[in-house]
Amino acid sequence: MNGDVMIKTIDAKEKEMIGFLERLVNIDSGADNPAGIAEVARIVGEKLAQMNFEVEYIEHPGICTHVKAKKRGTGDQEIMIIGHVDTLFGKGTVAERPFTIKDGKAFGPGVLDMKGGVTVALFALQALYEAGWNDKNVTVFLAGDEETNHPKTNAAELFEQEAKGKTAVFNMETASAGQAVLVGRKGNMHPEFVVTGVAAHAGADLTKGANAIVELAYKIIDINNLMDHARGLTFNAGVISGGVVANAVPDRASVKVDVRYLTLADRDKAIASLKEIAAKNYVPGTTTEIANFRENMTPMEVTPGNKWLYEIVRQQGEKLGIKVEAKVGGGSSDSGWTVRAGAPSLCSMGARGEFNHSAREYIFLESLTERAKLLALSIHAI
Repeated sequence: MNGDVMIKTIDAKEKEMIGFLERLVNIDSGADNPAGIAEVARIVGEKLAQMNFEVEYIEHPGICTHVKAKKRGTGDQEIMIIGHVDTLFGKGTVAERPFTIKDGKAFGPGVLDMKGGVTVALFALQALYEAGWNDKNVTVFLAGDEETNHPKTNAAELFEQEAKGKTAVFNMETASAGQAVLVGRKGNMHPEFVVTGVAAHAGADLTKGANAIVELAYKIIDINNLMDHARGLTFNAGVISGGVVANAVPDRASVKVDVRYLTLADRDKAIASLKEIAAKNYVPGTTTEIANFRENMTPMEVTPGNKWLYEIVRQQGEKLGIKVEAKVGGGSSDSGWTVRAGAPSLCSMGARGEFNHSAREYIFLESLTERAKLLALSIHAI
């Protein structure tokens, strides 16, 4: 099949792509609006059904809706496209700042993260479909609760399950303002240190108390000293609480820590180190427990398969006059689950822009067609 046909098809659909993106962006689909998430999922599913995908909606009432779609091709190779249909923004955000266009950029809640990427994927698949391409099996799985790290659904397990045996996985997460894709991303967890001390009057009975905040302060310094930027292992004490009034020795204090790592080995190293810190005792009479070691996202480890897939994308970029770089990102994504399944994966194949998770979020409009061409050519080249 001639790639020029797909390129022309995508160029001709630029206005349609922008209109579709506007429709998605102008639906509030944060965690507090499961109905909005379901609406976006169904719009996506309807478009996939028009391309002869078999579409399934995985509903979690009161929480979210995932959309999974599959289409059989004539060959044995298996392509998977992943992403999410939820955003970080709550109800009412669209009313405050709906989809707008200014100076070649599009703004609005979730326009970059990641309704732009969803739009790119759908129109890349449509270009392939209209060009008569059907030589690979394709699975699309878009979660409805990525922004909250799937706390109440089994989306992580589904990503891993569906990715097993796949030839290639493309995650449509946001691309940077540059032309990079990610061959690796960090995993993360948010353990919470909870210190229990002994309450006492800070004047009359100071020595009879055991100050939980002081104990926690020592431990926060110990946690910070675990930092190893060279290997991408980082710790951030992000939320602290403790005490009631200034004239009482506090008997409770806690800190939630963001831990990020590039490999499972470093994750295990971090857990062991944090347990050692919890077991230490600086202030007699205090004890420390760690409340949570749940892994929010597992790391997208850099693998030979990821590098192989990047090389294919890089070559297609050259055909388009784009220099596509390979990077390792500090954030996390569901690509970690697909890599854990053994599937070659690339992340950040979506639209280019800046300022995720903020009111300044935007995409470069030109990146809609640009990245759709890159994805379509890459899928065809595998």
